[in-house]
Amino acid sequence: MNTSELAVWVRNWVHYDNLALGLNRQAQNARHLREDFEIKVIDFLKGNSMEKAVIQIAGGRLVVNEEKHSQPLTLLRIEELLHGYYAAKGATGALDESQAIMKFIRKQRGFEVTKKLKKQAGGITAPLPQPPALPPALPPAPAMPPSTK
Repeated sequence: MNTSELAVWVRNWVHYDNLALGLNRQAQNARHLREDFEIKVIDFLKGNSMEKAVIQIAGGRLVVNEEKHSQPLTLLRIEELLHGYYAAKGATGALDESQAIMKFIRKQRGFEVTKKLKKQAGGITAPLPQPPALPPALPPAPAMPPSTK
């Protein structure tokens, strides 16, 4: 194996890791700002009894939509539910098998080990050269004919 080839791979990995980190931060900030504006719009619509309003925007429309999300089934939540189940059945003490069931589940729980590169702080602080250019992008998809509705 050629060590210069490894150096190129490492530079590329570092470049795209930094790029992904920056894009993730931008996306997180954009989602936070979008949520702030969503709250303002919904509060305004509620305050003016306009929750059923349809707002026309470029490319579609906005409506107030109710979403229902289930609680995640964590091991702690499952244990709480099991205790509730046995309590509803009137089981006490030795009849409540929640602890034994949870012990069994934890023991049987599998996991997968994968190897990943991980950046650690410290070391050389000199800037790395830019990675080689990516191959040219694919040509754009052909335009869709206008719909006739």
